[in-house]
Amino acid sequence: MTSRQILDSILGLPENERAEIASALIDSLDTDRWTDGDLVAEAKRRERAVEEGSARYLDESEFHVGIRRG
Repeated sequence: MTSRQILDSILGLPENERAEIASALIDSLDTDRWTDGDLVAEAKRRERAVEEGSARYLDESEFHVGIRRG
């Protein structure tokens, strides 16, 4: 089964079950990879990119389309 097939199956589940899976996936991530300072630096970098015109903010529907594309 591909990751896309798994995702499609998960998206068909009730919201509470999807939330449980999402929580388990987040808990499985390497949380030591990002420090608070790293997250702030990344947020500032992205803000600069928007201000400089090399990136733009997405509205909610654009965000969801991008997520679905992978």
